[in-house]
Amino acid sequence: MKIESLEIDNFKSLNNFKIENPNPFSVFVGANGVGKSNIFEALEFLSYLSKSVRSNKDEEVSGDNNNDTEVYGLFGGYKNFINFNRYHHQLKFNIRIKNNESLMLARPPFEINSNVYGKPFVTMVGMSLKNFSRLFIGATEKRKTNRYDDAKLNLDGSNMEQVLKRLLQQSYTREEIYDWLSLFVPSFSKVNISSSELSDTDALEFYEKGYERPFNKKLISDGTYNILCLLAAVYQSDTPQFICIEEPENGLNPYVVKELVTFFREQCKEKGHHIWLNTHSQTLVNQLKPEEIIVVNKEEGNTVAKQFIGKDMHGMAMDTAWLTNFFGGGVPW
Repeated sequence: MKIESLEIDNFKSLNNFKIENPNPFSVFVGANGVGKSNIFEALEFLSYLSKSVRSNKDEEVSGDNNNDTEVYGLFGGYKNFINFNRYHHQLKFNIRIKNNESLMLARPPFEINSNVYGKPFVTMVGMSLKNFSRLFIGATEKRKTNRYDDAKLNLDGSNMEQVLKRLLQQSYTREEIYDWLSLFVPSFSKVNISSSELSDTDALEFYEKGYERPFNKKLISDGTYNILCLLAAVYQSDTPQFICIEEPENGLNPYVVKELVTFFREQCKEKGHHIWLNTHSQTLVNQLKPEEIIVVNKEEGNTVAKQFIGKDMHGMAMDTAWLTNFFGGGVPW
């Protein structure tokens, strides 16, 4: 799977927003408030909406307005995401995928003082949205739904123990997770998830070298917990995923941030994932290649993106280019 283009129109600050041939591992950078999170939220919205609509590869089909209304409610109601300052109130998404699959979805104009939204049209839902996840560790207020099973990580990572417990039962996956943990946390020895039948809960047990007794969730560092969440998100599915991760650098030292870039890049290459990040980390940006960075800015209230595929950096470090506005896409503050 390879995403050829993404177009979003009329979702918050995303008006005629487009990116072409994004790298499977892509990082969105820019100042606060320019709309980086809106991009990820729009994709999350589309993933929910596509599940409420019957899809067909060859023909346009109508959806279920009741189901759609439930999705709108998860995002605070349509008045919270439709931009009524625009000349039209139509919501559009279009994702083209290399193997000719695509997801095209539109809503007829929304009325400010009406509950009639109109019927959508939808074509083939590509794999990118069938296996989509958005992750913002600890951001419970942004979580739309709450899972208590082990199939998929919640947006805030709150069910990490359940997901990790399943993954650790698979010997090959456990070995990979242990290898990365040993790199990210030098004191790491072993990790286990213990279960209580009485309370029906799962508890983290993190073992470090030199200590016989494990550390629980409250005793490990925020950075270590965040690393476990990131690993659980990437390994939660054996099939190609589309994962949008917000500020993965939170709580991590610069060395780990550098190694995370390698981790995400390798997982995209080896397993066919699309992993998109947004970040404010100079350390993370420094590790990127020109084709992996997307600079986000606002122009007349609209979010715009600038890509640099094939850009000659003339030996300049990526973080320096970003901080000095060499890219011309807006300063990072």
